[in-house]
Amino acid sequence: TNVVAPWPPASWQIKAGEIADNAASAKRLLALWTERAWRRPVKDSELARFYVLYEKSRIDGRSFDNALRDAFQSVLLSAPFRYLPAISDPDPVIAQHAAAARLSFMLAGAPPDAELRRLAEAGKLRDGAVLDAQVDRLLDGPHADAFIRPFVTQWLEMGQPITLAMENIQKQDFRFGRHLKTSMQDETLTYFRELLAGNRPVRELIRSDWTMMNDVLALHYGYDGITGAQLRKVTLRPNDPRGGGILGHAGIQSMLCWMGENWVIYRGAWALRQILNAPPPPPPLEVPELNPSEKKNQGKPFRELLKQHQEDSRCTVCHRTIDPMGFAFQNFDLSGRWRELEFERYQREEIDGKIAWNGAGKTRPVDTTGQLPRGETFKTFAECKDLMVKHYQRDAALGLMKKLTLYATGREPDVTDLAEIRAILDKETPREMPLRDVLKSVLRSRVFSGL
Repeated sequence: TNVVAPWPPASWQIKAGEIADNAASAKRLLALWTERAWRRPVKDSELARFYVLYEKSRIDGRSFDNALRDAFQSVLLSAPFRYLPAISDPDPVIAQHAAAARLSFMLAGAPPDAELRRLAEAGKLRDGAVLDAQVDRLLDGPHADAFIRPFVTQWLEMGQPITLAMENIQKQDFRFGRHLKTSMQDETLTYFRELLAGNRPVRELIRSDWTMMNDVLALHYGYDGITGAQLRKVTLRPNDPRGGGILGHAGIQSMLCWMGENWVIYRGAWALRQILNAPPPPPPLEVPELNPSEKKNQGKPFRELLKQHQEDSRCTVCHRTIDPMGFAFQNFDLSGRWRELEFERYQREEIDGKIAWNGAGKTRPVDTTGQLPRGETFKTFAECKDLMVKHYQRDAALGLMKKLTLYATGREPDVTDLAEIRAILDKETPREMPLRDVLKSVLRSRVFSGL
């Protein structure tokens, strides 16, 4: 039996009235469709061209339903559907609905719901208290993952495979158990969600005493007594050398490896770019690749290889900042687990058709001595994080706010935007920059509203 779904759908909570094959019904349905597609009220003059298309389709012999479908498709090809209107639109009605759309697409990944449309119609979305309440509602609602997953994935560049040694150039590590790769990435996503939910201070992005863990991650990290696939907040052991914060997440450190090696360059550049708001310039195209697996390089400590690499004057400027930062993460192995020793080389082996990079030759203590961009030196991963919290917390918050602005508006913040972002940081710093409050401040600001 053919089943035709009712339209408008019941979820719209709209009474379309009695529908008949006549011009009045066609105009009423076309207006309803266009208002939903454009996410704002529509004027008769704007509907006229779509109604002309409907009439032409009827003249050509199309049925009532099919002629309306032609007009509906034309609406979906129009600019107001494909692009969000400017919040600074001189028409206050359009500006209010634009604010609703931008807020909803950012935090719920969907067009505005009934409550946002109602507030926009009432002209209340410029009110700071109302806007804050809507941010809380959307972040605490069932669709919050539609913001957290894409934003965190883009911000931290988590689209890379869990290790580059696995799916890039067809290399895979057989040691990753079932569900482990997914759990490693979800640890970071749920950690950020917990920070937002609890309005935790920005410093906990770098250092805390907790993480999100399930049974698979507990086994990976060496924790007992955790059962079930659901990730939940777990207080870390005081002697856990990873500590809390996204820098110690296995999924982050594992994706920054290459061909079995803990790649100091990748890790250092990623930390500078994504955490410390100090992105290094891209490498010159003509610089040769440094491959620690080449015969001439095998067995050499990473510091020696990098010193060799820096002898090329084209490499020195970037690497003298990248490399000292990258050594902070040398305690993390290919799978993101903690280690105290490293092998002098890694070799390719196969088990059941899967490729692994296993250590070979002598072992040596891991070298974690390094330096932060402004010259602070550290000897361990923990010291590095302590220095970052002490001296770079504001840098991390500024970088995060720039990424939030880019995600919310689709453009990099300009000079004026950066001045307002810094003013927000000045206000929030004495309060330890609670993450949800920082996000609300960005959404209330001219950076987001365009006013």
